Amino acid sequence: MQLDLYRIFYVTAKEKNFSRAAKILYITQPSVSHAVKQLEEGLEIQLFIRSSKGVTLTHEGKTLFEYISPAFDLIRNAELKITELKNLDSGQVSVGGSDSTFKHFLLPNIQTFQNLFPEIKIKLQHGSTPQILEKLVNGKIDIGLVHLPIEENLVEITDYLSISSTFVVGKKYQDLAKKNISIEEMLNYPIISFSEASSSRKLLNQIFSKRELEVIPDVEVGSVELLIECAKIGMGIAFVTKELVLKELSKGELYEVCLNEKIQNRKIGIITRKGFPLSIAADKFFKHLIELNHKKQSI
Repeated sequence: MQLDLYRIFYVTAKEKNFSRAAKILYITQPSVSHAVKQLEEGLEIQLFIRSSKGVTLTHEGKTLFEYISPAFDLIRNAELKITELKNLDSGQVSVGGSDSTFKHFLLPNIQTFQNLFPEIKIKLQHGSTPQILEKLVNGKIDIGLVHLPIEENLVEITDYLSISSTFVVGKKYQDLAKKNISIEEMLNYPIISFSEASSSRKLLNQIFSKRELEVIPDVEVGSVELLIECAKIGMGIAFVTKELVLKELSKGELYEVCLNEKIQNRKIGIITRKGFPLSIAADKFFKHLIELNHKKQSI
């Protein structure tokens, strides 16, 4: 039996009148009568008692109405929900990244987005770059913020930020900020870095391997905050993203090591699943990030 026939029956039963049902359904009254007759013939029962004032349901008609009403109510609720999503009156975006990326590069943009669309929920999921890639590919998050480059054929990559890396020290080793030192000389001092799996550590290894040197950090940490504190109290030279320690550098709590060569900038990218369109809310958030970044670059 066609769903359209049940829909016409449902509206007619609610309105108790063929004419009003026809207006709601944007069809003619004879079309409503014909559809009801088709349904009655198909089910081999009478659904309505007709009168000059309209129609009332038979016992069988009431039973049918009770069973199909929840389905059409769900459809109606679904249509209302879709309208809300289109109007950005509701929705959810799941974003994956590291704690430092969230804190220093994402949270200010989340605040401006939620000022514009307060009903959209933003969910954050912590993880390393490999973990974020896995979550994205498996559909557990909508968007990921990761350090580039990455090798993954199942994701779309959009360049987002360019960041610089540097070596910093506390007051114990502040003389290293006053004279040029080489990569080789760095090995004479304790090195503070993130764990082996981090993108920052991989870059550190590359810097030394270009000189055919091996670096084995004396201190390994799991957060930017701990790395900064270790450097402050003089535990060694910390390798860090410069943008994350600008406050400490300006306050004289940390000092930038004067290296005799330039470290190549890194990029943070926004990744999404290839071949899977973003939800309306996620697409709006994605475009918000890109738009704000373009504005910052143009200033």
